[in-house]
Amino acid sequence: MHEVRLCRCTACGGHVFGVYGDLDEHAAKRVRRGCGAEHFIADSGEYWDDSGSGITVCECDGDGDEEDFNVAVVYSLCADGDGIRAIAITSRCVACGRLGYWDGWMIRGGEMHLLELA
Repeated sequence: MHEVRLCRCTACGGHVFGVYGDLDEHAAKRVRRGCGAEHFIADSGEYWDDSGSGITVCECDGDGDEEDFNVAVVYSLCADGDGIRAIAITSRCVACGRLGYWDGWMIRGGEMHLLELA
């Protein structure tokens, strides 16, 4: 069983973000392009380290600048629906529409409240 959550800014309701993360720590945050609000995805705030973070870029823009994405978080639930087993972060480039997989990780404690932290 899976849940998919399209990310929306809690401050302004927008859905275009820059995506930053640390693949070694399995941590990600999204920054709203319109209002600048930052939000850690799932339990990422517990593992965040600015020194290891990078930006997500799309192949359509070869200069490596920050780019705009729609972001979704996929939650893989336990068979009984009583916990989260893993998450995956996906994106869609606003400029070209290309879909991408950003990162994924296992959730050790199965905390269901992470469903609200996409």
